[in-house]
Amino acid sequence: MRTVLGGVMLASAAAVAQAQSTNAELRLSHDSDGLNQQSATAGYAGAAGWGLKAGAMHFSGPDGWDADGQRLAATYRRANAGDRLDANVGVLKLGDHDHVVGALDVLRSVGPTTSLGVSAERNLVDSRLGIDAGLVFNSLALVADHAFNTRFNVGLAGGAARFSDDNRRPFLRTRWNASLNEGLGLNAYLKTRSYRNSNPYRAEYFSPERLNEVSLGLSTRLVMAGHAVLSAALDTGEQHTEAGSEPIWSLLVGVSSMRDAPLQWSLALQAANTAPLIGGTGTYRYTSLVGQLNIPF
Repeated sequence: MRTVLGGVMLASAAAVAQAQSTNAELRLSHDSDGLNQQSATAGYAGAAGWGLKAGAMHFSGPDGWDADGQRLAATYRRANAGDRLDANVGVLKLGDHDHVVGALDVLRSVGPTTSLGVSAERNLVDSRLGIDAGLVFNSLALVADHAFNTRFNVGLAGGAARFSDDNRRPFLRTRWNASLNEGLGLNAYLKTRSYRNSNPYRAEYFSPERLNEVSLGLSTRLVMAGHAVLSAALDTGEQHTEAGSEPIWSLLVGVSSMRDAPLQWSLALQAANTAPLIGGTGTYRYTSLVGQLNIPF
């Protein structure tokens, strides 16, 4: 399951100094169920952090199915050395349904090496059947990040999601990160994901009775000739449900502007697969391409 308002943002493009700006995003995605998404969003953010964004989207699938949507949202962002707040709330019209959607992410430093926060989201289940049925979910999680030393840190998010089809999903995600080479920006990481569904086997989205995933990966972040940043991550692991186990892997490759560049931009390609990393076919594949542009003034 993916979310309409979610997506990949490269770290260097996200850490923009607070200033008035206009911004735009273009998103393209495709999955092995035949669902395609194209969306475009444009917005304005004021120096005080408040802003507005508007966008249009189009979904299409097999047998000529399609759905068009529009959204309008108010936004707010505040960031300093120890705290971060990112919020949006608005209206999404997609197909025959209107939805109030939004997200809130708050992270606050509570010590020199520890941060705590809250993440909340209300959004659409953006599968073909989910769009037709107008299904939404509400999620709330507590998040934490702790650096044990300069080379090793752990992040976690634990909470629950409730779907409008009366399914409840408690979940826990963790990421264990170790720096291997600071000069190359090279890191090794282990990530896990676990959840249970109270009303499993829904037709509208993947919902086994229980799911546990664990993956090992490498990531890097390199400055290219002092003008751009190359980011990449690749991980592979195993997904376990009551029906059995399957291999999984994911890939992210992105390029973005430097943090202090007058024009902020990023382009990222992401792939997630329930399949062997090399050879073989799997049960699910998802690919997305996201471009972002931020022009401060």
